[in-house]
Amino acid sequence: MKFNKQFRMLLPLSLSAGLLTTGLAVPLPAPAAAEGGADAGAPQGQWLTGEFHAHTFESDDAQSSLESVLDHGLTANGLDFLFLADHLRASKRDDAGADIPGGPIPMSKGMLDYQVPKTKALQAAGKYAGKTIFSGFEWDIPSHEHASVGILTGAPGSDEALQAANQFEYLFTNRDASWFDPADVAQWEADADRAYATHADSLTAIDWLKRSYPDTSYMIVNHPSRGAGKYKISDFRDFNDAAPDIAFGFEGMLGNQMEPDRGGYNTAYDPANPEASNGYKNRSYGGVDYMVAKVGGVWDALLGEGRRFWNFANSDYHFKTIGTNSSGYWPGEYAKNYVWTDGRSAQDILDGMRAGQSFSVFGDLIDALDFRIADGEANAGMGENLQATEGDKLTLTIKFRSPETNHYETPIDSGQSGGMKPAVDHVDLIAGDVTGPAEKGTPAYDKDTNDSTRVVATFTSEDWTTDENGYNVITYELPRASKDRYFRLRGTNLGPNVPGETQDGNPLIDPRTTTEDPAARFNEINDRNYKDLWFYSNPIFVDTAAYGDEQAVANTLAALTLGDAGAVTADLPLPAEGEHGASIAWEETADSADAVAIANGVAKVTRPAAGQPDASVTLKATASRGQASASKTFAVTIKALPASSAPSGPPPAAPETPAASVTVDVGPAQGAEGSLKDVVAFKVPAGAVASAGKVGARVLAAAGQPPLGNLRALSPIVELTSTAGAAFGKPVELTFNYEKDPAVQPAVYYYNDTLGKWIFLGGKADGAVITVSAKHAAAFGVFGFAPHTFADLGASWAKPYADRLIGMGVVSGYEDGLFRPERPVTRAEWVKLLADALSLPAEAGTTGFADDGRIPAWAKAQVRAAADAGFVTGFAAGSGSVFQASQRITRAEVAVMGARVLKAAGAAPGGAAKTFADAAGIPAWAAESIGQAASAGIVDGYPDGAFRPDGTLTRAEAAKIVYALLDALNI
Repeated sequence: MKFNKQFRMLLPLSLSAGLLTTGLAVPLPAPAAAEGGADAGAPQGQWLTGEFHAHTFESDDAQSSLESVLDHGLTANGLDFLFLADHLRASKRDDAGADIPGGPIPMSKGMLDYQVPKTKALQAAGKYAGKTIFSGFEWDIPSHEHASVGILTGAPGSDEALQAANQFEYLFTNRDASWFDPADVAQWEADADRAYATHADSLTAIDWLKRSYPDTSYMIVNHPSRGAGKYKISDFRDFNDAAPDIAFGFEGMLGNQMEPDRGGYNTAYDPANPEASNGYKNRSYGGVDYMVAKVGGVWDALLGEGRRFWNFANSDYHFKTIGTNSSGYWPGEYAKNYVWTDGRSAQDILDGMRAGQSFSVFGDLIDALDFRIADGEANAGMGENLQATEGDKLTLTIKFRSPETNHYETPIDSGQSGGMKPAVDHVDLIAGDVTGPAEKGTPAYDKDTNDSTRVVATFTSEDWTTDENGYNVITYELPRASKDRYFRLRGTNLGPNVPGETQDGNPLIDPRTTTEDPAARFNEINDRNYKDLWFYSNPIFVDTAAYGDEQAVANTLAALTLGDAGAVTADLPLPAEGEHGASIAWEETADSADAVAIANGVAKVTRPAAGQPDASVTLKATASRGQASASKTFAVTIKALPASSAPSGPPPAAPETPAASVTVDVGPAQGAEGSLKDVVAFKVPAGAVASAGKVGARVLAAAGQPPLGNLRALSPIVELTSTAGAAFGKPVELTFNYEKDPAVQPAVYYYNDTLGKWIFLGGKADGAVITVSAKHAAAFGVFGFAPHTFADLGASWAKPYADRLIGMGVVSGYEDGLFRPERPVTRAEWVKLLADALSLPAEAGTTGFADDGRIPAWAKAQVRAAADAGFVTGFAAGSGSVFQASQRITRAEVAVMGARVLKAAGAAPGGAAKTFADAAGIPAWAAESIGQAASAGIVDGYPDGAFRPDGTLTRAEAAKIVYALLDALNI
């Protein structure tokens, strides 16, 4: 299913003056606050990147020194932490690769004698400042495959911790007892029996970790499906049941990505019929284990029990390429885990991993993810539980960002960047039911699917906006809470149906790379991996408490109100939704005067004529949910019109006011103030006029007023006059008295003689007065209007600019009630906004562009008007000039159009021509116009002094540009 709301966009744009911070370093978003909402305060901590599965010379099959692994992972690739995991087997080399005198030793002793001391020495010498390094190990799980194990104790890297690893190796591997200290062996055997052969022995080992180091150890399964028959889902259930805080996840995003079979997953299968046998379950899919990649598969089955069992990514680094062989990328080069932690110690990182507040990425597809679900003020992020009640509204928010580049090199290992900018094609929201733990010994305990799991929404760039810091933001209303569920994300740079890569959005089997020449094969593998990027989040759980139908109905009616219904003079909005999913239906049960008509969720009011009695109306609300329903009535009084009001016909003219006027002397260096009692006050600043003269205000009698149309005046119509020039160099402040009406909001308008219409200015209301600035003499009035409000505009820096355009009726939002200020703007959207703001005469007909048929109907008349005015031209093409309506407009194109508008109006830019730091990169066709538009204050640069002519615009920036253009034109 694809989530794509149909929308109505009557403006889109963005431009920004020094208000954008694009390109600046910004922190990753924090995860959701704990339950309790705003009162809980912002979480304290940070995102750290790292992994826990990398090998050094301590592993016989690895070919890199400890220092080189740390250099690449922590320094070159910028990881914050690196947990090593050399094989818990015989080790014959030291940290630098030299043979250990006397022959092989237990790897845990290699940690004690070489790896940890070398790590401490390197850090003491000043290397890896601020980084966290821990030596764990990779354990051959009895009868299974591998796991990364770490025993931190209270002091990771201490003799106590290393001795604990030594004890674990003795107890739970088949190392010869002679390799260990006899005194230690005697003590260990008094504590526990050796166990290293069966599945039961694996549980014994996990139980030992739980008893000995319950909070300071971990066991994470590596490459779970690499070997056929190594695991059943019951094995993971056993691990997690034995120690849920220790066995809490697996490596679903595989290491060893440089192998011809990604991750070393080389089980045979029939490419012509992949499901002919179960071999397909032991292959990788987009570099991901089938247990995770399969929607409704093993991972979803575990999550469907409510298990806190997480997915991670790793390098499983042994070496990258040697001779004719290849294995995996350096730590942090291709795979990363992002973990939210309270601190930077190894224990802090383990706590963050255990909590599941993490996501995992290939190829730096994203470098930030905030994923949360809210129920009112309460919200939860990755790894957390949201406590909801049946029928509650749930809102999903996803915020993610991709970096400017990643580590893709071509040719491989050349040090030459491939110039790749990762980009997410789409994000899938995956959800499944949580039905509780399966009981051991029942068929459910062996069931490895979750049949309820689905991709419930897919989001593309059409569904997200991009904020000023480069984060893509998605907001989505989930179905009302009805049962326990979990939600997780996956995203990719691939489209939903890429041959050989994806089908219906799901990754396909990764085939083996078979090119014989090693150098060519390495490059093909590298190209394969970077063309196929994914990220996976850990889930959010929603626990839903039952809430009866009768209770929902009763609570809805108890909370339902119409406010002050004793003196109604305007339409009444009627709520349609109640508590926890209850619906509300309305009807009239008494209305002898026909004063109310219910339509589209509003009680439309017709006030009785002047001299008639007030109308008494009874409205009945019926709340329903499921089989329950109940009603409540409201007595409403509709006030009759006052005697001065006409019973019908067009809106009344402005109230008659005895003629009155005032004038004051002004000059270039002389400001002045004037007022008409209880009507208007004005302040002319010094420098507002170029020559001496008089500025005044006079009340216009009804016969001398411009026609009001459907506007309803709340003040006298006042004309601001000037003999010192009709335009002011500095804004004049005007403060109007007006009659308050609770049914509407006040706004100042002025009459544009050229356009023959009233133009919205807005203003700041305070009590019974409203103040606004104006740069020209004209007729002004305060009128009532019903503003559009948008939930996502209130906190935007563009609100003052957008408010004016909204009041002018030239910009609106979307059908979901959002303005989306950070959404990029197309050429069609920009030209429509520009033409409507300038009131260009828009007539139906063709535009003359060769791609006229591709210009949307809602913008065609405006495109034609702007083209006829000479403000917009097309692009040369073989078929003639094309408009390219759906192409995102650039800052250079907007500046050129703005300069053309200024020139046509004779509005010369003021001040010296502005130069920008990237002037050399500004195309010649736009350079002069950009300078003119910048000098006029229409466009501006960024904090670094650059203009960025090829940058795209957002709706917020567009609103600011059009606002500035109207100001420059004195509109």
